[in-house]
Amino acid sequence: MAFDPNRHVSVSSGSFSVDVNELCAMHTLVTYEENLSIGPARLALNAALAEADLASIFAPETAAGLIGAISAALSALDALESSVDDLRWKLQDAALTYADAEAGASLWEAVPGSPLGTQLSWRSLGAFALFPGGALATGGVALYHGAQDASVRAGVPWLPAVLMPGLSALVAEKDLRNTAIDGVSFALHGDEESGALFQRDLGRFALDVNSMPAFRGVAQSLAGQGVSQDLNSTSTQPASGIAALAAPWVAALYNRFGCGHGASYGVAVRGTDGKARVHHSEAAAHIPSGTLDARTQSALAAMPDAAPDTHYEGVATSADTIEHIVDMHGGDADNGEIAIEEHVTVGEDGTTTRSWTVDIRGTQSFAIGQSGPQDMTTNLQGVAGMASDQLDAIMEAMEAAGIPPEEAVEFAGHSQGGIMAAQLAADPAVRARYNVVSVVTAGSPTATIAPSDVPVLSYENSGDIVPGLDGNATRGDNVTTVRFHDYEAAAHPEDPVPSSHSAPLYVDEIRSTLDAARASSDPGLSALAAAEARRTQALGLTQDTQTTIHHYQTRRITQGECASTERGTNTSVPLVLLIPQDARDDRGHHGGDNRAEQAGPEAARRHGEPERRGQPPRQREQRRVRHQGKQAEGQEVQGERQSRHHRLDDRVHRREHQGDGRQNDDGLRGRRRLDRDRRDHAGRHPQAGHRGQ
Repeated sequence: MAFDPNRHVSVSSGSFSVDVNELCAMHTLVTYEENLSIGPARLALNAALAEADLASIFAPETAAGLIGAISAALSALDALESSVDDLRWKLQDAALTYADAEAGASLWEAVPGSPLGTQLSWRSLGAFALFPGGALATGGVALYHGAQDASVRAGVPWLPAVLMPGLSALVAEKDLRNTAIDGVSFALHGDEESGALFQRDLGRFALDVNSMPAFRGVAQSLAGQGVSQDLNSTSTQPASGIAALAAPWVAALYNRFGCGHGASYGVAVRGTDGKARVHHSEAAAHIPSGTLDARTQSALAAMPDAAPDTHYEGVATSADTIEHIVDMHGGDADNGEIAIEEHVTVGEDGTTTRSWTVDIRGTQSFAIGQSGPQDMTTNLQGVAGMASDQLDAIMEAMEAAGIPPEEAVEFAGHSQGGIMAAQLAADPAVRARYNVVSVVTAGSPTATIAPSDVPVLSYENSGDIVPGLDGNATRGDNVTTVRFHDYEAAAHPEDPVPSSHSAPLYVDEIRSTLDAARASSDPGLSALAAAEARRTQALGLTQDTQTTIHHYQTRRITQGECASTERGTNTSVPLVLLIPQDARDDRGHHGGDNRAEQAGPEAARRHGEPERRGQPPRQREQRRVRHQGKQAEGQEVQGERQSRHHRLDDRVHRREHQGDGRQNDDGLRGRRRLDRDRRDHAGRHPQAGHRGQ
């Protein structure tokens, strides 16, 4: 069935109250009516159709009319069932999203057919019956959750665990089991609501853990290390923060045994001009300066060249912004990639305005302590709202781009990139330095870290568990949440990322929904159209806006980087510290960090760097992008990089075959090619020349 944004999208904007009990009751009623009415009616019509076929032997003309009438009735019944299913999904989506807003909703967890309870399927009813204690235990768990909700409101979330320790253990086990089942359903793409269910169950388990007196004591003792103290909610922040503190130790242990990259001592960033910037972390102060320099030089030598600038003209919608992230192919477990869009608009009165969009990629490695900062360590730090190398890399790239404090800035990201976008927009130090006007996220868990005073446009898929990893629904006065219902997209068996989370799928859904929102009077879609219009206005985008996308490569400075250097391998890279090592970072993000910059574009460039991209850019229907600048050439690691690109090509071809909307042309839809190069652009806008300095 084709994706219909008018029927398969729900939009929530602002804070408002929802009667979850009424939603649950209506969902249960509709579920029962569908099963008790439509199913038997279909059986009866199919039986009548079989009898009519038999009668056609004796009265063909009369039977033909009867067969036609029965077939039409079956088609109408199918259409009715589809409409009922859509209604059930919207009721379920609303109930699951706002279940934590009403404590009484916990009682519906024991009702089969309710969106909060066991669904009417053989799998779910079997789990309902086979669970220890059956209906009695399930009812007890629901009552415990209700008591838990009441205790949270009273400010004593630990009380049920103290008064009912045995039932508390049973509840925690059941919530954890449900969370695991939801995760498996997501991986197998077997449940269209796996994302919403996962968010509910993970949130419940997080509340179970947060309520444990022992865990609360550990979290509170680590408050000075940046661990969140949000212990009275379904937030996963405290647990994620504790895991984030343990991640560097785990990475160092891996390195001790000869695997992994070890601890991080900062991050390096290289732009298109070849100049590198270095941001040393607080950990760098605890190792000898000679060792730090060697490891820094090794990281710079291992970094590839950044992709050349790209140019386009026109309004970049939120769909286009996420698509720019899809188009980045320079990140992996070893290196990250960030893109910064520079929008220049000349008004009718001749005045020139400039704004910026920071495009942030998602997770490139699910391992801990990789040299590329877009790994699981950053995920844990981001969900916990803690500092990370990725945040430092983004800030260094913004400084290299020369973004002045008065010009509008938008942060946009997919998956982990959305976490970083929301975290940056909510950071007072970043807000004091930049004029942040917009945040766009796709498939990101940002409920606990999103800013309250910056417009946020959050896109989620009901079949994607990633937005629910924080255990909370994404909502707020300045938040517009768009939830898709696209569970029919199947994951390729060789692709580790289910299609429901893939960035290309989000691009297609966002683009379709935006098109529908512009032409619809539906209140939800109108809220989306208004949010998109506010974003466009805040950035000052028009059809005449000319945009340059600047690409930046990033890499951690780690223990592993110095191994070859300390053994005598030739990795000589001239590194000139332009800021003294004892200089304090004025960003306010890491007060003790220091920063260095490489002397010139050739100083840190590795000899023999291969081609930057392994495939041609894609072409959209109306917009075209022209890559400018000369790619770095070489032979030393050509085979390795090309093999990676071949694997990427195969993945792209697989997704094209699946119909995920990615096109094999060069360019972005709706953009006219610009016949000017990067140097001409910099000449007209002198401030752009500050990049890389």
